[in-house]
Amino acid sequence: MQDVLERPVTSYMHRLFVILDENMSVASAVKQMHSHNAGTIIVLRGNTPVGIVTDSDVINKVVMKGEDSDEVFLKSIMSAPLVTISPKGTVKQALQLMRLNEIKRIPVADTSGILGVVTQESLANAVRTSVIERTFSRYRSLIREQYKPILGNLGILLQFSGILLVVPAFLGTALGESASIIGIFFAVVGLSFSGFFLTNIGEKGPMNLKQASIFIVSGFILLSLFGSIPYIYLNPFGSDAGAFVLFVNSFFESASGFTTAGLSVISDLDNLPMSLNFYHSYTQWVGGLSFVYLVMILFFPERKLSAMKSVLGGGLLRVRELLITIVGIFTAYTLILIFMVIIFSQTDVLNAISLIFSAITGGGFSPASDIITPDHPERLAILAVGMILSALPFAFHYHIFSRKGLWTRKTISLEVAVFLVLLIIAIPIFYWLSSGQADIYTSMFHIISGSTTTGFQYLNIQSIPSTAKIFLTLIMLVGGTAFSTAGGIKVGRFILLYQELTKKSREKNRTAIAETYTSSSISSTTNPYRSTEFLTRLPDEHRKRNLEELIEQQERILKRVSLIMSRKVVREILTVIALYVSIALITGSVLSSLTNSPFEDAMFEAVSAISTTGLTAGITSVNLDVFSKLILTTNMIVGRFEIIAILYIFFVYFRR
Repeated sequence: MQDVLERPVTSYMHRLFVILDENMSVASAVKQMHSHNAGTIIVLRGNTPVGIVTDSDVINKVVMKGEDSDEVFLKSIMSAPLVTISPKGTVKQALQLMRLNEIKRIPVADTSGILGVVTQESLANAVRTSVIERTFSRYRSLIREQYKPILGNLGILLQFSGILLVVPAFLGTALGESASIIGIFFAVVGLSFSGFFLTNIGEKGPMNLKQASIFIVSGFILLSLFGSIPYIYLNPFGSDAGAFVLFVNSFFESASGFTTAGLSVISDLDNLPMSLNFYHSYTQWVGGLSFVYLVMILFFPERKLSAMKSVLGGGLLRVRELLITIVGIFTAYTLILIFMVIIFSQTDVLNAISLIFSAITGGGFSPASDIITPDHPERLAILAVGMILSALPFAFHYHIFSRKGLWTRKTISLEVAVFLVLLIIAIPIFYWLSSGQADIYTSMFHIISGSTTTGFQYLNIQSIPSTAKIFLTLIMLVGGTAFSTAGGIKVGRFILLYQELTKKSREKNRTAIAETYTSSSISSTTNPYRSTEFLTRLPDEHRKRNLEELIEQQERILKRVSLIMSRKVVREILTVIALYVSIALITGSVLSSLTNSPFEDAMFEAVSAISTTGLTAGITSVNLDVFSKLILTTNMIVGRFEIIAILYIFFVYFRR
């Protein structure tokens, strides 16, 4: 608005006026006005402008009084003295003159005469338009800078996902399952066209932490929405409760797949088309192995992906290493485990593929109701191997196949060691707490399933004692390791929190611990002040002189940075733990009230959803009310990003 007020009045003046002598009658003057399409008369006395007459003057001073316009002259109705403004005058000055003189138009004049007229209405419109343009300009700028990269990248993700979902469509074609093909085809078309639309209205570009968080959360929600189309089309839920309930059931199933939660409301798995059963587990493969991140790798250099690493989990490995791990190593794991299931447990190929897709991504969908049973211990053993692999860090898998091999600090890290020890300790504890309801092998399988947040089960959770149920709930809540396909709070967070809380008592190791925090924190990006990088940037002359002083300065910088980073790590860890527990308690209470279930069962179900585990205490079913399904769906989506992405979106405090 300030810009328009400082503009010259000549920008808004018009020339719809006539100049007439003061002794002309009003009737003649009006004819002149109409012939020139003018709304203003400048009145002359001789050659000097002395007054002004407007339409309102004619109406109020002649017509409304019943005067004879042929007998009334301009000099008797004009407004005088004439107030004018210089062509160099501003809009602000013109408005001030109008206010002081209580007039609504001012002629613009210089030494050559009257140049034009500006009206209060035209200036007010200009100011109003400027305010609107400025306001919308800010919004346009905000959309262009903040949301266009999100929309553009979402478009790329959806198009790429459409290509990936062609695989189960091809399988359906090969099997001749036309109904399944049509449903999956609709999903592929929806993803492709939506991706094309978003790509056109957005723009591909790197994103900051908030944008990356919005992108990832929105991406999984959109994938879940479009991924629900095959379920909506086929309705495998055995219920005719209505369109809205069908949508909620389908969205629940799709979200459970893409978030690798593994909870299911499909009542009859055995009668599903084989291609839909494959699609069921295939969504876990797509969602669990961070294909969202891999899509971005194809379009951006590594240095522009640090924000996404913080949200989705790509730390400790470089882009090339992560790509090798996910595309190469995990594909090899999958093929080997599928072969083992087929050979050693006599399972058909499609069921074996579906099982391993679920196991290796920490998913937990079963392709058939009787495929996870103690009657096939060899199958359960292979699945247990796949589940454990899914819960170990991507860096562990990469370094196993590096030159240094398995027994290195990078593979058998403190977090991996603690996770495996907890796994071993938890099995006999659960066996003891189950009071004979679960034998040692059943305890082993279900502890592995819970701690890796996979969710395969054949044990009736409702039948076990409350203490065993609570213990398994805690196991799911803790989850697997950081930067893996497992969910939960993660073992690494508890280790970092313990190290930070005990750091003051170990002053000698302060610097070493600080460097560990700043370089490999769960939620922080690469530290720019790492000593080796700093030294490589030193000019040659500084290498020769004052080196000790520079090293001391670097140590001081390291201490300051490590202090800031350690505080950030503790702040995030405590917040994430508090939110996990709070959300589980709240949603568990609501579920207990809505379903009239024991609180411990409802709490178990809520934790299973938010940790993306998929074990169930019998609450999740097709007959569950719609609101409870939506609560569990929200828990699954929020838990997929360990809540931290939601914090990054809405709170600046956590992005600092």
